[in-house]
Amino acid sequence: MTQRTWRVAIIGSGRMGGLIEDELPPRGFGMPYGHLSAYRAIPGCEVVAVANRGEDRLKRFAARFGIERTYLDYREMVERERPDIVSVTTPSFARAEPIIHCATHGVPAIYAEKGLCGSLAEADAIAAAVRENGVAFNWGALRRHHDGYRQVREAIARGDIGEPRHATMWFFTDLIKHHPHTIDIVAMLLGDPAPSWVEGRLIAPDDARVAGRARPEPTYDPETYRFMPPQGHEIADPHVDTFRVGYASGAEATFLPFGRFELDVVGTEGRAMAWENGGHFGVRRLAPKRGTVSETTFTPQGDSPTVCTIRDLINAVETGTPTRGNLDVTLPSVEVQFGVAHSHLVGGRRIPLPVVDRTLRIPGG
Repeated sequence: MTQRTWRVAIIGSGRMGGLIEDELPPRGFGMPYGHLSAYRAIPGCEVVAVANRGEDRLKRFAARFGIERTYLDYREMVERERPDIVSVTTPSFARAEPIIHCATHGVPAIYAEKGLCGSLAEADAIAAAVRENGVAFNWGALRRHHDGYRQVREAIARGDIGEPRHATMWFFTDLIKHHPHTIDIVAMLLGDPAPSWVEGRLIAPDDARVAGRARPEPTYDPETYRFMPPQGHEIADPHVDTFRVGYASGAEATFLPFGRFELDVVGTEGRAMAWENGGHFGVRRLAPKRGTVSETTFTPQGDSPTVCTIRDLINAVETGTPTRGNLDVTLPSVEVQFGVAHSHLVGGRRIPLPVVDRTLRIPGG
């Protein structure tokens, strides 16, 4: 049987588009990590074109990776190239429009980086476009496709720790670009229950924990109802202090602003661990009547998370089955993100989800 060729186009010629391997050693989640290198690792995938708003960066990217067809307008690229898959790796504040355009102009599959967009109104528009056009969709919360975390999820799902009741997540990062990783993986390990409420605070611009960073913290403008980038920057992505999420299942999660991306899930009969940013995965099961504790550890196997994300997209197009990172699991994480900001703006009070007001804008990276 002749193998099908998947025509791929990438919107955004920056870090996740193809340059991130320059800053990562070949460990952790595994390589390849960036979109371009992952597509080139999959037989049958051909990156036929790249679009970027900045001409100089686009030319450097194309010369480095040997890409002949380049575009300053992604709309022209979609019209001319008719790709089967489009990766959208722009900053999140510039992500909604290309996703919606691709979904409404015949692209069968979209791989969008995270965060998803700059407001919940944009998230609603993305959801409508993707669903109404039957587009296969994944976003870049890669741990959902990481074999180590998936083995832990399977252990929890089969009851190895009893009923999961509470997750504790340790990581200090920004709200829109990087907290999708934490929020998504906590939800996945808890079984993807719907989030019911969120409460928490953002880091103050003058907090010592963010002092001296290359990009200062954004400020909030109540008149325009948006977070404002520091002077000379496009991105306004605040760092997050402690926050909590409650779920329809009755489980809760606490997100703490320190550590190296570590996660514990406590159940009625044990606990599951994902420590050291993917360095250790395990489950401890308690048997109180016998006074024993047993521990099982897991070793990740198979392809890198980015490759698995793309293969999952292809499978969805071929079979019609939902992707692992489809909108039904993506959008609740986006609700939590913006819910944290809404909670902060009212002094950390609890916010019911989904958020009623959809207009708050946070132009993240």
